[in-house]
Amino acid sequence: MSIAEKETPDSPQPEPTPIGARLREIRQGKGLTIQQVADATGFALSFLSLLERDKVSINVDNLTRLARFYGVRMVSLFDNEPGEPVLHFTAASLAAKAATIGPGGAIFTLLADRRYRHLEPLHIVVGPGGGDPDFRSYEGESLMVVLEGSVEILDRKGARTLVEGGDFAFFDGREPRRIINASMDARAALVIATSPPNDRRDRIVDGDERLIIQSEDS
Repeated sequence: MSIAEKETPDSPQPEPTPIGARLREIRQGKGLTIQQVADATGFALSFLSLLERDKVSINVDNLTRLARFYGVRMVSLFDNEPGEPVLHFTAASLAAKAATIGPGGAIFTLLADRRYRHLEPLHIVVGPGGGDPDFRSYEGESLMVVLEGSVEILDRKGARTLVEGGDFAFFDGREPRRIINASMDARAALVIATSPPNDRRDRIVDGDERLIIQSEDS
């Protein structure tokens, strides 16, 4: 799947902090240089430098990879300040974005801001023949609702689960999986809500872990 985007809710919202600035803030807060991040993640130094200045875009797989390295949720990379008490995304606004998708493409809309750090809901529209190019895993569990079309969930053992419009699927994110559009002719739309957070600081706030001063694993 290609570009990760933050959809602006229909309610008025504060100006969001660009993703690059948030990544720079997180990196500096962990006392890391760009070179150290490049060495540890395999990203080019020049790419990370441009990304932190919001001069280049980043796809969802690489954004997830960086978030995992820093030990934060993707949702924490967006709005710095809370917006309206109710975030409202209309069907019309989501459909307008979906209309621009070509074969093999995808659009991601994050349906939350940083207040909701215990849930990462994504609205995803996948073009005909599109989907995850690689198997992905993450900490937490996911609930999927297919709104339009149909998708297949594939695992490394060869199992395939067809999830059609109106269906629900629940799965553990620790098992590597791919999600692909089951059709080569029509697009598919779905919502995936992932929880719990994989950010150690969130778990400390919840009281699930004692505060231990140490570096976080990537």
